[in-house]
Amino acid sequence: MYLRFTSLAAGQRIELSDTICYLWLRCGRDWRRAAGLFGKTLDAYLQIAESILRTSRAPMTAREILKRGLALGKVPPRLRGKTQHKTLQARISEDILLRRERSSFFRTKPGVFFLREFITDTSIPEKYRVPIIARRRQRELAVRQALAFDTHTVEHLCASTCSVSVPKILNLLQAQQFHYARSTKEARSEDVLVWAFMLVLRDNAVLTYRHGRYREERDSFLRKRSLGFFSPVVQDDLSLFDQSDHGIVASGLRALNVDLNLNAEYELADSARLDSFVCTCEEKGTRNLLAVVYFDCPEWFEPLTRRLAINDLRWHDLSTPVNHLEDFDPWSQLVLDHAQRTLGKVQPADEASAQEVYQFGGRGLR
Repeated sequence: MYLRFTSLAAGQRIELSDTICYLWLRCGRDWRRAAGLFGKTLDAYLQIAESILRTSRAPMTAREILKRGLALGKVPPRLRGKTQHKTLQARISEDILLRRERSSFFRTKPGVFFLREFITDTSIPEKYRVPIIARRRQRELAVRQALAFDTHTVEHLCASTCSVSVPKILNLLQAQQFHYARSTKEARSEDVLVWAFMLVLRDNAVLTYRHGRYREERDSFLRKRSLGFFSPVVQDDLSLFDQSDHGIVASGLRALNVDLNLNAEYELADSARLDSFVCTCEEKGTRNLLAVVYFDCPEWFEPLTRRLAINDLRWHDLSTPVNHLEDFDPWSQLVLDHAQRTLGKVQPADEASAQEVYQFGGRGLR
């Protein structure tokens, strides 16, 4: 069974799986109660997979795990349906990606899973005890179905200031005054794309890095320092439980998971807050709206990576004025000025210097 409706977003049809439909009906069509049960359901998938793999003592696909679970009567009614194997595979894959060596699972080959507890069990064939290392997915340079506004919808908000308050943009989203651009590379001249721009914070410092060619083609960004991990907000980011911010924070958290390998044991969403929106205008006239999200870094996290796209990681003290602003990419220049004002309590020497920052970074939608 699938439930289809269009009331959540303009022109958007959302399909809900058997599981969430079952929970929704079970909870008297109360979405809040269904959401709570849905979280427990995701854990149930892992518990079932762990139990079946432990009993079989052999690697299995998600479809095989569910088939065996049904035969043994270990799959509750709410998890039965034509596509539940896809949900199970996605849940196990997410657990492996985010928990890494702490996950109970590993892959013996693409789409085939086994338990880590058997890696040292010599009674099991060695070929079943060797994890494969999945290639980390690279951030796509062109992303389809990107959230966007028409220029005339937001230009009055960006006419006199770089920073726009959150309620003003969320009101436009709730009023369904948005659309989805075909892709970030094929946006129309009148499209204003929305990006989640995540600032990783610790005390009074923000994590910065240098762009590599891996994902950045713009000359004005390449080899420049950035203080944000950014990602376009896309149609898939809008889930049933991300209505309040249209999936913006979820989009940014996925960027952090890809770029920094943050661990799922820490509840990331609880440490992220949408602060403001910043207007930009690029060299070739492309307009963007940056959703600035502050993420309070967990104490255990130490940013160490050798990945091609994330070079020269450093903490920057927001209470210290920047001597060489040109070392930062255009977006970071705009957001840095805002962050220093709100977090670091640093004020420009005068209003003229603030205006110079906005112009250098490409302020406004003009």
